[in-house]
Amino acid sequence: MDKQTFRKKVTAFILSEVPQSLVYQLESFGIRMKKGEYWLDLALDNFYQGYCRQDPILRDQYFSEVLAPFIKDLKREGGMNYLDVLNNQDKIYPLLVGAHDIQGIVSTRLLGDLHVAYVLDEGMRIFFLDPPTLLQLNWPLEKLNRIALANLDRDLIKPLQLLDAKRKIFGFNYGDSYDTSRLLSFILKPEEQGLRTRRKLLVMVPNRDVVLFFQPVEKALLRQSMMIGQSSFINNPYPISKAVFQLQDGVMQPCPDLSPFQ
Repeated sequence: MDKQTFRKKVTAFILSEVPQSLVYQLESFGIRMKKGEYWLDLALDNFYQGYCRQDPILRDQYFSEVLAPFIKDLKREGGMNYLDVLNNQDKIYPLLVGAHDIQGIVSTRLLGDLHVAYVLDEGMRIFFLDPPTLLQLNWPLEKLNRIALANLDRDLIKPLQLLDAKRKIFGFNYGDSYDTSRLLSFILKPEEQGLRTRRKLLVMVPNRDVVLFFQPVEKALLRQSMMIGQSSFINNPYPISKAVFQLQDGVMQPCPDLSPFQ
């Protein structure tokens, strides 16, 4: 199935489920759904790729599951609310974001430019919890943080990847939106990540899609590693921090004396 046929399939499904709705094609590979005064956009690239990866016998199930939350919102002419969060606590996760992203959302400061936000994940859609939602839930921030970290530990922990063999850069780059969140496991449970050693790691969290760990001995390799992190910060639509941090035994601290431009 090509992309245009897939877009027609999505449109037909939405109109069959919510006949009073309107569906518009966007110039990019996406659609805009509208009912009454409420509207929402859906980018179709990841949806299409996920659909194609499914076993043919499972595609219809995957298709309807992805669209279910959008259909629900169209029918009620409103987006996610505190009841969605309350009824789907197993889908709440922590997400590391930069200082420039925390306005209007619930967050806790981790270190420097790093902040932990909290999201309700419905597959093709992520909802950042905001203060009014937390107020309606009547939860203390500590409870939200505890739920999110437990879900992270249950669902999202993955092994380190070798990202650059020449410079011995390890990290996370799985591309599932939670690569930087996995850094929390190294801070909260370092012994489970094999970090009992007292040797220090240098860490960069340049954007939401990557965490870099390195221990270069040579100054040239150190500079190159930091320049890779700096480039990842500049050239990503979701930058977090260009700072270099030091991690040892679960304790992370800033390294203000280290700069890619040394």
